[in-house]
Amino acid sequence: VLNRVVRWSPEGLEYEADPRQAEKIIEELGLEECKGVATPAVRQSIEAINKDETLPENEFTRFRAIAARGNYMAADRPECQFAAKEICRFMSEPTKLSVEALKRLERDLVKYPRLVFMYPFQKIEGIDVYVDTDHAGCLRTRKSTSGGCVMAGSHLLKSWASIQPTVTLSSGEA
Repeated sequence: VLNRVVRWSPEGLEYEADPRQAEKIIEELGLEECKGVATPAVRQSIEAINKDETLPENEFTRFRAIAARGNYMAADRPECQFAAKEICRFMSEPTKLSVEALKRLERDLVKYPRLVFMYPFQKIEGIDVYVDTDHAGCLRTRKSTSGGCVMAGSHLLKSWASIQPTVTLSSGEA
């Protein structure tokens, strides 16, 4: 796969998401000199959501391009998956809050521009799957986000964050 750097050593495997994607996003937003943040996303208040405004149409293309790059990068950066998913929900009609969310993700990338997974050799006794949902967590649509990961021993094999297609009535249904 083209967007991954892999190194072998006697201790195990080292896997790194392509840091150029984060660098390009930071450069496109002009945030090279800004202070980094510790989390890629924050929950918006209902008041902020109600006051949100659509961007001018001439800014849609730029937003979509940067958001798409963030979504591409999130495939290899599990800590960015939820934030990238939320940002991409605004592709059809970007808003000021979606730009703030995009900048928040990029400020996280300023603080953490590289992610290296270490996969030391281990004896694997089984595959574990962890899942969770935030029942009706979206304040705009009341839809739930589900996420999870697949682990082989202490190694992360797959992770995801996705919006449920329908409004659910219980956490079990979500």
